[in-house]
Amino acid sequence: MNENKTNINWYPGHMQKTKRLIQEMSDQIDVIIELIDARCPLIM
Repeated sequence: MNENKTNINWYPGHMQKTKRLIQEMSDQIDVIIELIDARCPLIM
């Protein structure tokens, strides 16, 4: 196994911040639609 590979975070900070804000405002929100992209990026 190649130990020189760099870990890539596919969950950027702005997505985490948005999810936290939605949870904080959940009492003011009637509907939440979450679109999840399940594509796997090509890693060469």
